[in-house]
Parts: sequence; C-alpha cells; structure tokens
Amino acid sequence: MLKIRRAIAAAGTAQSRGSRTAQQQRLSRSAARLLRTRGRTIPWKHAVVYAAVAVAVAIVIAVWDHAYEAREAALFQPPPPQVVAKNLVEDVVGPNAVKSVSLDQKSGTLEMTVQDSLVKPGQSRDEQRKNVTAEGSLAIQFLESRMPLKMITLHIVTGTRTLATVTFKTGDKAPTTQFAPDLQ
Repeated sequence: MLKIRRAIAAAGTAQSRGSRTAQQQRLSRSAARLLRTRGRTIPWKHAVVYAAVAVAVAIVIAVWDHAYEAREAALFQPPPPQVVAKNLVEDVVGPNAVKSVSLDQKSGTLEMTVQDSLVKPGQSRDEQRKNVTAEGSLAIQFLESRMPLKMITLHIVTGTRTLATVTFKTGDKAPTTQFAPDLQ
C-alpha cells in the first residue's frame, strides 16, 4: 500500500491533472487486486483446477491398476483339469499324442483317446501287447498319482484302429488292459 502511495505522489508532481487521475485509477485497481489476493498465495480457481486434475489422474491410475491386477490374476489361475490330464499323459506317451479328453468331475471319470507311440511295424504280437500295456499302465499310474479320479479309461489307437483299452478303477491294484482282436 505504501508503494502505491509513493507512486501516486511521484506521478503527481510531474504530470498534468488529467493524466494524473488516469494513473491514480490504474494504481487504485492494482491496489484493489493486491488486497483481494493478500493472504492467499494461489487464487482459488487455480487450486480447483489443480485438484480436479489430480483427482482425474488418480482415477485413471486406479482403473489401470485394477485392469493390470485382473490380467495378472488370470495368468496365475490353474488350468482346467482336462488340460492337466492331457499334459500328464503327454509327458509319459509323447507330445501331441492325446487326441481327445472327456472328464466328468461329478462322477470322477476320465476317458482319453491316445495315439500309440511304442508299437512299431514288424514287432511280434507279444511285443506289441507288452508295449501297449506298459504305455497305458504308466500313463494311468501317472494320472492316478496326480489327480483324484474314481475311474480312468485310456483308448490306445494307431491311426483309426483301436489297439487296446486300459482302465483303472479306485480300489484296483493295477490297471486292466483289454486288447483289440488284432492283438489277442
């Protein structure tokens, strides 16, 4: 305020009466502006805009974080039991050997069609039977140790021809193998 009065006094000595009045009005407007903002370092409009931008950024970050967490949670969910069973059998028999998987979780039964990988042309029937039995028994034992199922049935095929059906029921000591007429 003191600065304004000094400026008015200095202007009054060097200027005419009309220009002095105009300058006094300009100085009084700036003095009024100074009085309105005295005590506040930031005008309220600026503070409101800043707060709105901060809230908007916080909302965007929260939405992004929620979406990111949902994607990450989906990655760590266990695969469905059919996929687990297929992977377990393919670990024993070989990659891409499982042709179909049917799992009924309510009754605890699993039925699979598996492409044979051990039987080779030129083998005797005894060797073929031994290979098919070993293949089915190992796959069933591996499944039984990892998945609680009441009944497991593996249909071992080569091309479109069924070689054997290997089954295991809870309470059995070992899987049973029923051979196709070709191998009996």
